[in-house]
Amino acid sequence: MTIRSIAIAGYILSILFNMLHWPGANVLLVSSGTLLVITLALLLVRKRGPITVQLHFPALLMGSLIAVVTGGLFKIMHWPGANMLLMTGLIVCAVWFLIPQRRKLANA
Repeated sequence: MTIRSIAIAGYILSILFNMLHWPGANVLLVSSGTLLVITLALLLVRKRGPITVQLHFPALLMGSLIAVVTGGLFKIMHWPGANMLLMTGLIVCAVWFLIPQRRKLANA
């Protein structure tokens, strides 16, 4: 949890540094963006033993958030494929929020 918070703060600061054209912004952006994608990817899987891997319920949302963060990194660094990553991630996020979730009530 702490590493993910540091990665999010570094990602936001690196975007600010990049907009102000300060030195070291690109290095901070790539390193914190990579760390953020890795920590989000680790949220996707939970190991229940040495072989099996179980996905969490909002796996679709986590995957789309990874695509949005990676697309933002690509867009700021002017790398190819940024628009496709951003559009895919944002559309999947919107679809995930529009689909009614079947959640069990604790007191029901």
